[in-house]
Amino acid sequence: MPECPICAAEVAVGHDVIAGEILVCDDCGSELEILETDPLELAEAPTAEEDWGQ
Repeated sequence: MPECPICAAEVAVGHDVIAGEILVCDDCGSELEILETDPLELAEAPTAEEDWGQ
């Protein structure tokens, strides 16, 4: 199982995940993005920036 890059807890990942999918770490609640599926690579998901209609 891969580790959360924030808290190092094991993150449960299904066998049918795709790159770009967002998961949530059960331990720390961080949103994680799947960067690669082979080998599996996780990173903290980017936060959405506020769009003020510009």
